[in-house]
Amino acid sequence: MKKRFPALLIAVLLILASASAAFADSLTIVDVTPADGSKGYQPANMAVKVRFSEDMMDESAIAANKSKFSITDAEGKALEFDVVYNASKYPDELWLVLTEDLQSNAEYKFTVAPGVVSSTGSTLAEGVTTTFYTRNVKTDGFISMGLMVVLMVAMFGMTARSAKKAQEKEDPRAAEKALEDSLNPYKLAKQKGISLSEAQAIVEKEKDKLEKKKAKAEADRIKREEKKAEERKKMEEELEFFGTDNTELKKELRAEGIYLVKGPKSIKEAGGRVPRSVRMRREAKRRRAAEKAKNAQKNKKKK
Repeated sequence: MKKRFPALLIAVLLILASASAAFADSLTIVDVTPADGSKGYQPANMAVKVRFSEDMMDESAIAANKSKFSITDAEGKALEFDVVYNASKYPDELWLVLTEDLQSNAEYKFTVAPGVVSSTGSTLAEGVTTTFYTRNVKTDGFISMGLMVVLMVAMFGMTARSAKKAQEKEDPRAAEKALEDSLNPYKLAKQKGISLSEAQAIVEKEKDKLEKKKAKAEADRIKREEKKAEERKKMEEELEFFGTDNTELKKELRAEGIYLVKGPKSIKEAGGRVPRSVRMRREAKRRRAAEKAKNAQKNKKKK
């Protein structure tokens, strides 16, 4: 029994040592942003975010871990960065904020070396390397410039149309003059660099289209006039009907608060009183008229 005890003690110690080693190497990287191979990141104010499997909020460990991170350009030049963290909201994350802007449309490599330590003492057994690419700022500028040009052209077009409409409103013949100029075969041939016969054929075709449009507009106008005439006739018939001595209809309308009258009446005729403000205006008007007549009479006597 005494011989077996030392062997059993050694076995227990070995198991505990292996468990401690496994615990010490249990730190892993859960996520890296930008992800490996991702593109389209803005060169300005760039940062790399690393999320671990354990709490990393130990200031001494963070200071020691900085040397385990590196961000390099396509030529292998190391870039400066600051380690930023938020212990209350993101205790398992470290942000590497670059101190200078990156190059446009360029490749960059981010590396985490083994040996990063968490706040509990766990270490990172395997490192990670990812690659990301910045966006082409020059292309973005061209796209923005193109959109601006399109917007300006649209604004100029709208302004020109508004000016044309205003001119046509001031001069009703302006639109007809413009149309006549556009259907002038001599001018058209000169503008397009075609023969006179070709220009005449184009003009005849446009004139046919114009005649069809005019015919359609005239037909629409006639329809509108006919519709207005029908509505007017219907209203006249209704007025004639209401003007008849239809006692039952009047009773039904009165029940709904509608009263039919033969014609307009003044307030006085209807049994009401003229408002005081109206009476005062009328009185002031009469006084002014009387004063004017009196002055005219005096001027007549002087002459």
